[in-house]
Parts: sequence; C-alpha cells; structure tokens
Amino acid sequence: MLSDFIYRIQGISLKWKLLIPFLMFSFLGTTMLVYIGLSSQQDLIKREERKEILDFYHLFLTRIGHKGDQALSMATIVAQDPRVKGLLANGDPEALYVYVLPLYDLLKRDFGISQFHFHTPPGKSFLRVHARDIGEEMISYRKTIMDVMKSGRGIASLELGLTGLGIRGVAPVYYRDKLVGSFEIGYPFGRPFLEDLKKSWGADITVYEKRSKSYTLLSTTIQEIKASCPDRHLSERPPEYPVISISPSSHPASCILVGPIRDYFGDVVAVVEMDATRLAIVGRLSKTRNLMILVGAAGILISFALIWAVAILFIRPIEDIVTKAGEIAEGKRETRLESGPDDEIGLLTQSLNTMLDSLKQRERQIEDYAKTLERRVQERTADLVSSEEKYRTLVDNLPLSVYRILYDGTTEFINPYFTEKLGYTIDEVVGNRRFWQEKIWGCNREQAEEILRSLKKDAEGFRVQRVVRNKAGRRLVLIDQAIPFKDDDGKLEWLEGIMVDITELKKLQETALRTEEIKVLGEISARFAHEMRNPLTTAGGFARRLRDSLPEDDKHRKFADIIVEEVARLEHILKIILSSIEPFTLSVSDVDLNHLLHSLLQDLQDQIDAKEIDLIESFSRSVTGIQGDEGLLEKALGNLLKHSVLSMPEGERLFVSTMMEDENPVITIRYRAEGLAEDDLEQFFFPRFTGKAEPTMHDLPRSKIIIHRHGGKIDVLRKEKDIVLRIELPAVLTGR
Repeated sequence: MLSDFIYRIQGISLKWKLLIPFLMFSFLGTTMLVYIGLSSQQDLIKREERKEILDFYHLFLTRIGHKGDQALSMATIVAQDPRVKGLLANGDPEALYVYVLPLYDLLKRDFGISQFHFHTPPGKSFLRVHARDIGEEMISYRKTIMDVMKSGRGIASLELGLTGLGIRGVAPVYYRDKLVGSFEIGYPFGRPFLEDLKKSWGADITVYEKRSKSYTLLSTTIQEIKASCPDRHLSERPPEYPVISISPSSHPASCILVGPIRDYFGDVVAVVEMDATRLAIVGRLSKTRNLMILVGAAGILISFALIWAVAILFIRPIEDIVTKAGEIAEGKRETRLESGPDDEIGLLTQSLNTMLDSLKQRERQIEDYAKTLERRVQERTADLVSSEEKYRTLVDNLPLSVYRILYDGTTEFINPYFTEKLGYTIDEVVGNRRFWQEKIWGCNREQAEEILRSLKKDAEGFRVQRVVRNKAGRRLVLIDQAIPFKDDDGKLEWLEGIMVDITELKKLQETALRTEEIKVLGEISARFAHEMRNPLTTAGGFARRLRDSLPEDDKHRKFADIIVEEVARLEHILKIILSSIEPFTLSVSDVDLNHLLHSLLQDLQDQIDAKEIDLIESFSRSVTGIQGDEGLLEKALGNLLKHSVLSMPEGERLFVSTMMEDENPVITIRYRAEGLAEDDLEQFFFPRFTGKAEPTMHDLPRSKIIIHRHGGKIDVLRKEKDIVLRIELPAVLTGR
C-alpha cells in the first residue's frame, strides 16, 4: 500500500513536485502563526477575564461588609440613645415601640433598612419593630446576638434569621454601665441589593442561600433562570474558594464565577454566582481571527504565485525538451535539436541528438529486418492455417463429443457430433452457463463448484461414466474424460474433454451377461434334474412294489402309500424343472406388440368377466413392431397376463399399457395382489409347489427366459398395494 502511494507520488509532474512542498510549508507556517497568535490572545484575554471577575467577587464581599458596617454604625447610635436605654432596661416594649417607630420609618424610607430588633439577655427577642405580629416571647439564640451579649461589642455580619438572610449590625445597649440588651438593624439581602451591584458592574448576580442541608435560590438579577451553577457547588459542601468557568457548555457566551459567602464566624451561609457576558470579547476575537485568516490566506496566495512563477521558468525548457523527445519517439522529428548552454539542459539536448542519430540507424536496420520477417510470417501463417484446417476437419468428423469449458462454466467449443448426439444446438449450449451442471453432470451449483475446485488440485483430470438424457429424453451412457488447463499461477482456466457413447455397448454387455447367466443356470439345472431322475424312478418303483405286496389291512400299507405319493410329487416337480429349462430356438419376424397384447386380453376376457375385473388398456401409437419370435412372445406375455388375472382378487382393476422409452418398447402390467411379502417379489419367477393345482407355476420361469432370450429384461415392483411388471424389449434383436 505504501509503495503504491510512493509510486503515484513519483509519477506526478516536476512542476507539482516543486509546488506542493513549498505550498505545504507556506500553508503550515502561516497556519501555525495564526493559530499561535489566536491561542495566545485567547489565553491572555481569559486571564484578564478571570482577574476581572475575581475582583468583582471581592468587591461584592466588600460591599456586603460595608453594608454591615453601616448597619452597625446606625445600630450603635440608636443603642446610645438614653431614652432607648431606659425603656429597654424597664422592659416597656409598648413605649419603646412608640418611641423608635418614627425613626424606623425614616431609616427604612431613606436607607432601605428592613429590620429594627431589640433583644434582652441572654438573647431573648424583646421587640421586633419591623414585625410586631410575630410576637416577642420567641428566643432566637442567633450566634451574633449571643456573641454580642457575651463580649459586649458590636458585630456586623451576613446572617440567616427568622425573616431570612440579611446584612445585620448588632450593638450592645448599656444602662447605668450594665448590659441590658442589644439592638439590631438589618438590610435586606435581596434583588434590590443585587440590582444596585449590577448597575455598577454590569454582571448578573444570583445568590443561593443555605436551607438545612441544601441551597435554594434566594435572589437573582436575571429574568429567566437557567442553571449554570453545577450541582456540586450547591451540595452540602460548598466550594471553599471561588470557581471560575469561561464559556461553559450551558453558557458559551459567559464567564461565570461561583464562590462562597461567609458570615461573621467564617461559616458559609450562601453561594453567589456571577455571570459576566463575553459577547463583546467574542466579537473582538472573531474579528481578530477573521483578520488573521485573511492575512494568512493572502500570504499563501502570494507565496503560491511566486512559487508558480519560479516553477514555470524552471520547467518550461524541460517541457520543450520533453515535447521534442516525444516527437523523436513517435518518429515525427528527424532534424537535430538546437544546442543550448552548457548546463544540465544543454547536456540533455546533446544526449537527445545522439539518441536521434542512433534511432535513425536502427530504423534502417529494422526496415531490412521487417521485409525478411514479413516474408517468413506469411509462410508460417499459411502453414498454421493448413494445420488448423486439418485439425478442425479431424475434430468435426470424429465419432466423439469434443468440448472445452471455461472456469466460469461457459462452453467455449463443441464439435458437430456433440450437437448431433445430444440434440442441443450450439446456442443452447454456449448461452447457458449451467448447461453442464444441469444436463451433463446432473448436480447443483455447489457440487459443480466442488468439481472445478477438485480439478484445480488434480492435474490429471477425471474419467467417469455418466448417464445422460439427450434433448429428446433418450437415455445415453457416456464415458467422460477431461483434462484441466491452468495458467502460470496454477489457476484453472479451462477444461478440455471428450465423451464416448457406449449406450449400445452397455446394452450388448447386459444382454450377453443375461444370456450367459441363463445358459449356465440351464446347464446346472439340467445336470441336477438328470441326476435326480434315476434315483427317483428307482425309489418310486420299489415303493409301489412294496405297497402292492402289503395286504389292504396292513398298517404299513398306509406309510407305503405316502412314500409313493411323495415320490410321484417329486417326479412331477422334476418334470416341471426340465420343461422350464428345455432349450428352444427363436424364429425371428416382425411382431406388433399392441396387436399381440390386445389379442391375448381378448382370449382372457371370459376369466376377466367372471372375476368382474376392470380392465384398462393404454397402448401408445409410438410403439411400432419389434423383431422377435411371435409364438414365444405370445406364450410368455400370455402366461404373465393369465397369472395376473388368476392372482388378483375379484372386482379389482387390471392396467396394461405400452410406451416407448429410450427407443425401446416398454410393457407395464399393474394389478392388485395380496399376501405377497418382499421375499415373494424376489422369488416371483421361481416355481411354487403348494399342493394346489397351479397351471402357471412352471410358465413364469419360462416367460422370463423367453424375455431374456429376446434381449429384454423384466422387473417386478411394488407400488402401494399393487404389483407392477415392467417388461422392456429391444426394438431390434441383436443376438439369439
């Protein structure tokens, strides 16, 4: 992969080889400068923003402290009023309320105070001028009140009271040098206070006060609350120090500070969130960034123009030489190039002139060689054409099917004998990639691919016997021998093979085997029967003499009768065997099978009607006459039909048909048979000796022998509850 990329880089023009590195260096340098400049500017601005908002935070705390000091100063002035001291010492809240109420209203109107609160030792609420309805018996026990009672000194602090969080100033009240209580003035710590700070500083302020174990919103200067203060800052443990976030995800155009607000004792009683807008800063940064990008782009364009001009000046002479070299290579230039200065370009021009002189000399030699080569090629071509015609004639006239198959299944070549034997046209074979797997190999796609893969591994190919049906449906037996051809990498390219038709040879072989089998069995049976006949004749004669010599009332006469009967039965069986294997000679003539079968069924019509058998005849017109011994065939087929009629139950159906199959006539006899096991089917043509009168028991073996002598074959099959006799005879008798 890397080598291919390097090769492609090396293939670009010299101009771009010069331009790309310089342009890349220019682009990277300018980009780095712009990036460093913008990053430095942003870092500097962020540091300034942090410092500014941190100063706002400290000013915020200082403003709270100033408010507290102001409240403490006013509380101290009120606490030193003799009238206030006396009324508080005498414990007269009504008189004290009437006395300080005008002052409370004045300070509330002019200074915005919200609390006027008197306490008595040890910290009991005595009078709430700002909230008379609350009652004066409630004991507050606030830290600031308790501390003032203990220390006797005034305290200013931000503290949570019964009326909420406020900026409070608490001063002790002495009467006759004795501490009689304390007086508290409080400013509200709410939206007005925050709005006043916002007018001065411009930042939005939100305060969360501590309630139990959590913090809740106390007041804010923004219209719609959108939480920017993280949950961890409002948890039970607030931040110990201010936390500053610049452009957080929830407020990308803000600089936010979250810091604690502590009371007089250093405990955090609230959390403040300051939100300073960065829109102006972001705008300035955007303008600066755009300006620097514009300047950088201008620098890149200027660098590109300068580098382009240098590259053009440097490459133009080279392009001129390349053009002239191309003309030399194409044979369009015969004049020498003009000599230049003694630099690299001049040396290259001299080399091209030398090459041009050499090419002219080689061209003259090639012309001479071409004339000689053309004459020899013509002679060789004529020889090849002649050889090809001979080979083509040989292949076309061979009594073999010759073919070539490509690896993807496409048929590249078949000879005329192939189409003649199988009946398919060249277009039908070549146009169907699956022709071989469907019509010849008789397999599915996966099996065909497995055959091709095995050929890739086996260089010797294969030789197999195939059973194929041609386009007309005729069954052919072929010997298929193929050899694979591979390329230099061992990949299978095509398959060449031949197919030999051995259909007739197989039929002759099967006929010869059956004839030889019948001959051997006949000889064995004849020898066996003759060997048994003499002992049986002797035993039968002595048994009859023994029986005749015994009186009628002798008990041994009965046993002698049994011996005589059994010997007679054996002699009868031996007679049947000898009649079955009796040799015969065929008298061949043309036989009309359909007419013969119809005549035989007419002869059996009385027996068919007596058993109420439903006879169905189906004789194909395609079944023409065959060569055979009409008398023997009549005897064989008549015995089979007679046996079928006698064996089947009453009221059943007998089906007799003829048809052509693989150019041979086939006779089918189908009837219902009961009580026949699989062993009975295998021994169907063996003689049966059940003790009953069976006129056809020795005719069935004789019928099978006659069919086999005609070169045919007979099969016994079972389909459901029916017995099917299938008799195939050759149309032409090939041997006797």
